Amino acid sequence: MTHIISLKLKSTAQFLLLLLFFTCTSKAQKNPDDQAEKVHLVEISLCPQVHIIGDSVWTIEKRMRHYGVPGVSIAVIQHYKIIWSKTWGIMDKESREPVNTNTLFQAGSISKPVAAYAVLHEVQEGNLNLDEDVNNYMHSWKIPGNAFTNEKKVTLRELLSHTGGITVHGFAGYPVGAPVPTLLQVLNGESPANSPPIRVDELPGKEWRYSGGGYEIMQQMLTDKLGKSFPQIMQEKVLGPLGMNNSTYLQPLPQEKLKLAATGYLPAGNEVTGKRHTYPEMAAAGLWTTAEDLARFAIEIQLSLKNQSNKVLSQEAVAQMLKPVINDNMGLGLFLQNYDNEIYFQHGGWDEGFSSSLVADKEKGYGVVVLTNANQPDFIDELIRAVALVYKWDNYLPTYDSQPTTKSMLAKAIGRYKNGSDDILTIYQDRNKLFYKSLYSEPMELFAISDSTFIRRERRSRIQIKRNPNDGSENLVYLKSLADTGAFENHPRLDVNVKVPYEWFLEGNYARALKEYRQLLEKNKQDRDVSEEVLINNGYGLINDNNIPSSKEMFKIVLSLYPASSNAYYGYGQAYLKNNEKGLAITNFKKSLELDPKNVDSRNMLNELEKKVN
Repeated sequence: MTHIISLKLKSTAQFLLLLLFFTCTSKAQKNPDDQAEKVHLVEISLCPQVHIIGDSVWTIEKRMRHYGVPGVSIAVIQHYKIIWSKTWGIMDKESREPVNTNTLFQAGSISKPVAAYAVLHEVQEGNLNLDEDVNNYMHSWKIPGNAFTNEKKVTLRELLSHTGGITVHGFAGYPVGAPVPTLLQVLNGESPANSPPIRVDELPGKEWRYSGGGYEIMQQMLTDKLGKSFPQIMQEKVLGPLGMNNSTYLQPLPQEKLKLAATGYLPAGNEVTGKRHTYPEMAAAGLWTTAEDLARFAIEIQLSLKNQSNKVLSQEAVAQMLKPVINDNMGLGLFLQNYDNEIYFQHGGWDEGFSSSLVADKEKGYGVVVLTNANQPDFIDELIRAVALVYKWDNYLPTYDSQPTTKSMLAKAIGRYKNGSDDILTIYQDRNKLFYKSLYSEPMELFAISDSTFIRRERRSRIQIKRNPNDGSENLVYLKSLADTGAFENHPRLDVNVKVPYEWFLEGNYARALKEYRQLLEKNKQDRDVSEEVLINNGYGLINDNNIPSSKEMFKIVLSLYPASSNAYYGYGQAYLKNNEKGLAITNFKKSLELDPKNVDSRNMLNELEKKVN
């Protein structure tokens, strides 16, 4: 709306002063250093993984509608301070009550690094040792021994870094009104726990594998060691000292805090049963918090690393927390991301109906926390990239200026390239645009940034077409960082007539596909692309695409190759169930359970279906 102002001016000087006032006001509004303007720019700058200069961007309101996100809370960190926080949307669709900065969200797996902070404090105090057998610190429960633990004991360092060979990836929580297990029941997988027993099924310290189960062992260890409840320990050791006054690990929430709690909404937009789940798995998933509180936690890490705060951990202890274990991407409770030598620490969260993310630069004092009451992490990533774009985070958001494609570029790039044993990467032109596609993904538009290098909005890595000096063949290579030169052997150009098994499958020639899969297994039984797990995932992908006939054919192939696969029969049952063929679904779930009596998923599905039948 334009406002017309009518004033009677007594002199030319007065007119010039008024003109100067409006000019300065207009400049201030457009000044990118003005905080209000930057907040507005964040709100209108949501973007994909790669930003192309000149590309259109999205508004936060538009993307909230697109993803069906009811409410959002954000806190932005700059110069080691929260420079602004803001909320959008509602905490509950029924009441329509707006989100505010005190609204409580479930943090999901961001509970883990906060919990790690407490246990590292005990290490710092000499009460625990990172490399000691954790069973030495527990009396209520012990990690059951087996061949793996006989060879190598599980340590606290391994629990915190997901390298202990511990089972159980995550936890679903318990609806309001449902029986809630004790932690011991969770650890043993005993009723009413809805997750399997937490055990060691790989050699500790050998490989990284995400495990919420490991954090539940740590929760038991800490409560045994200190003789207090976990929420009390966290309040005394971390939340209180860091001023995280709105945060708690109490599960379920006490009545006085429920009025501040958002209602969770699942990916389809439906409300979580009872509005929110209870998580006795507190260290892994039990934190209720606000964006500002988690931002205080991130700032404390940054300042402690500079030896300028250290309210809980010393500089040395925080450095240990941010030191990679086994691989470069995992510290003690936090993920580490190296973007061309710029290190960010981060963690995401997902509880039923809630998603969240914390990202902060290790050394430069900026970052962001985003909390939502929806399971839509892609929206969160877009909002974080808007912050990174507006505040010019170093190397976080790849930004390029694309250039027109020439005939020589197209001649060099267009073709089919082999990707492992069972995928083809295709670069093709359609209506004067260049596209990239694998057999398992939707097409992505390619943009040229040099005569042989291309980018996609949806992926950080660049694609380059290079000639192998050894044999003259052309290869597609991925450049993950600015310093990468790429390899040649991974994606060689293929003749148009060469097909991988999945291509035969997509053409409906299932017999030929099975024959080709058998040949690949005979050639290499360890071929990842023909593994039971990967082929089952292909079947689930087809179910998700609502291609039920093809999903059934894929599970048939899996069972031809792996006839004793309980998981394949379970997936086959899911395909029949999706098609409302309940009798055949029950038959396959029973076969799955027969092959593996410990298959909890099959048992639960059978119980649910038999209840409906009765």
